[in-house]
Amino acid sequence: MLRTGILFLILGLGAFILPQFGLQFKLFNVLEEIFGGSQTIVEIGVAVLGAVLVGISLIKGKKDKSAAA
Repeated sequence: MLRTGILFLILGLGAFILPQFGLQFKLFNVLEEIFGGSQTIVEIGVAVLGAVLVGISLIKGKKDKSAAA
């Protein structure tokens, strides 16, 4: 879950920041055709989903370590 969260976080933030430099992920070009003008909302949503997955994974990891001690 941690790796998936990091991947989503990188994809979401990258898709949000890369157009500032004239670059884009091809995946989000396809999503722009599907969702229309709400591509920014999808990018932010993917980044937030990644942050939530990373947070859950870290909290779960801390609980597992404290239970083992």
